Amino acid sequence: MAQAVWRTSPNYSAGRGGRAVDRIVIHYIVGTLAAAEATFADPGSGVSAHYGIGEGAVHQYVSETNTAWHAGDFAMNQRSIGIEHSADAVRPPSQSTYNDSIELCARLCRTYGLNPLTQIIPHSSVVATACPGTVDLQRIRNAVSARL
Repeated sequence: MAQAVWRTSPNYSAGRGGRAVDRIVIHYIVGTLAAAEATFADPGSGVSAHYGIGEGAVHQYVSETNTAWHAGDFAMNQRSIGIEHSADAVRPPSQSTYNDSIELCARLCRTYGLNPLTQIIPHSSVVATACPGTVDLQRIRNAVSARL
């Protein structure tokens, strides 16, 4: 996995409200990692994620000990890690984006004791959205499961 590069976002809540991490929520950026970075750096956007992956890089925007604003449901945000993937409605993630996502998700599953087949979830299971769009969630789940 590419080494995570820290990029600060002002859009988060300190702590997790006493909740344990029990989900990884998969998103797509609908653009590139640079687009996500610009959005997450803007305090007026009101959104963030813990990680963004794309173009051969992994960026971290919010500490795993804090609540990122990514799923559209604050209670879910408090109990999940949000990961954005460089992709759009017609462009799926690249092979390197999948590779980095699988490695990051495997580390997170080990750290938090998560079952990748049931606890890596699509954003669309939280709120009505097309996200994660072209991201093949089952591919990520299966590859993470094979690594654990």
